[in-house]
Amino acid sequence: MRLGSLGLVVVLGFCGGLRADALDRMTAEKLAAVRASVAEWAKQRQEVPRPGPWKEYRTNLHVHSAFSHDSRGKIEDIVASAKKAGTQVLMFTEHPAAHYDFVKDGHQGMRDGVLMIPGAEEAGLLAYPLTPVPKATGTLEMANLVKRTGGLSFLAHLEERMDVEGPDLAGVEIYNIHALFKEQKRLVSSMKNPIWLANAAKMINQYPQEAYSTLHDYPANYLKRFDELCQKRPHTGVSANDAHQNIGLVLRLGEKNKVLVEDALGEKLLEIDRLVAGAVAKIPADAKPGDVVLRLQLDRYENALRHASTHLLMREQTREQVWDALENGRAFVGFDWMADTTGFQFAAFACYQRHELGAKIPLENGLKMVGKAPLGGDWKIIRNGQVIKEHTGADLDMPVKESGVYRAEVWLDIAGEKRVWILSNPIYVR
Repeated sequence: MRLGSLGLVVVLGFCGGLRADALDRMTAEKLAAVRASVAEWAKQRQEVPRPGPWKEYRTNLHVHSAFSHDSRGKIEDIVASAKKAGTQVLMFTEHPAAHYDFVKDGHQGMRDGVLMIPGAEEAGLLAYPLTPVPKATGTLEMANLVKRTGGLSFLAHLEERMDVEGPDLAGVEIYNIHALFKEQKRLVSSMKNPIWLANAAKMINQYPQEAYSTLHDYPANYLKRFDELCQKRPHTGVSANDAHQNIGLVLRLGEKNKVLVEDALGEKLLEIDRLVAGAVAKIPADAKPGDVVLRLQLDRYENALRHASTHLLMREQTREQVWDALENGRAFVGFDWMADTTGFQFAAFACYQRHELGAKIPLENGLKMVGKAPLGGDWKIIRNGQVIKEHTGADLDMPVKESGVYRAEVWLDIAGEKRVWILSNPIYVR
């Protein structure tokens, strides 16, 4: 996700309300209310012990660094941000270029307790081959090339390829904040009032996580397609952070009473008079050319990585175990900006045997689904794409009488608004 030459329009558009409800959410009063609500949920949160051999690792997929043309992210800054956000695995998806090989040269191995895995965003995929692959002519060819190396690939930006499916895909994105960003239609109107930019900059700097998460919404079209695909064969759903740290702008004092407006990558967007800029930012009388008078960064790595994550159930923090979890669907998507989702469980029980997320099990007498969450939220159990049960609380116990593809959602009330908090991968009852 990049601003490019329309960077100012996009940032101002965001601040002014990109979609029907983002403008309502982007007020100091509501951002403060969201922060208070999140703090209250944090007080109520209870640790949930995880039974069995599995440990839980918070993972971010779809992450870009300075290897990508639309990011300037330094690896030391990204890892530091990951640690602040609680991330233990970073799965990079660089934009390929001729001057480097994303597999050989990409970020990989352990760094300060964070496992890094190289990959690319290419041919409509989050592609993680284990060895270099040739350039593909299409999505399914690329998926096949990746699989031949022992790698994994996930269909990315699902809104652009709803009709794509194939046997070599490990799964699909079931959430992508860029997709929500692109849906916003109210860009131009917000840039008509420069005073709003000054107010928005103050709000974003004061409430960075809350401001970033005004875009968070239920990915109905993604999940509808995911449910369709899972009824054909198992797919693993992952969240996409699409983290670049490239949404923002800088006002820098220039020569001859001019102020330069640059995007977050340092590219000049336009030049305005100092008098006009003074309506947006307070410019000190002793400011010199080159001084930054206003900086707005919406998508800091820390905020982007904390916003959403894919929690993997693994035995240890290794690439091999990451593969095992993703191939077998032992994962759920958590919107940890609202509350830490660590400990969430959705499992099947039959004949005293526990089956974790992604399991394929037969329908038999006594089969039931059980769930636990660190907070008492609103549960929705979906079977074959349809909600079949709603329940409120921290625990769930539901008998299963029919075969089908079962997954769970948990919702929380954040400042008076219901927001989806957890999206599980399915359990397949045959």
